[in-house]
Amino acid sequence: MKKLLLILALFIGVITVAEAQRGSGERPSQSQSGQRPQRMDPAERIEKQTAQMKEKLALTDEQTAQVKALLTSNMEKQRAEFEKRREEMEKARESGEEMDREKMRAEMEARMAKQDAEIKALLTEEQQVKYDEMVKERQERMKNRQGPPGGAE
Repeated sequence: MKKLLLILALFIGVITVAEAQRGSGERPSQSQSGQRPQRMDPAERIEKQTAQMKEKLALTDEQTAQVKALLTSNMEKQRAEFEKRREEMEKARESGEEMDREKMRAEMEARMAKQDAEIKALLTEEQQVKYDEMVKERQERMKNRQGPPGGAE
């Protein structure tokens, strides 16, 4: 009987320690203190991007409307391409093929370069210089978010 109680106490102790180690079951990125911001829907992202550009580049109301229209159009095209790519990825996964990630990256970079050129066409020379700085900052942020080449960290 003593052995049974000792085993039961030991078992309960191990379970208690295991639960304490596991915590609430949430990853730190999901907990309240380290919570990541929720992804914005496309319309919110366009509004935020347009407002940021209006402030940093001192856009006129006409330029702001043109930039917003351009961003909206590009977002719709991007969404259609994403859906197409998702279907291609599902087919490739089913057939055991691998998608060419470098090709996808090159297409994304080309799309961004085209969008940047279209936006610059709407700006004055002074605004273009500031926009180039914004693009450079964006590229640096993206580069810093990526891990080292080869996927090893």
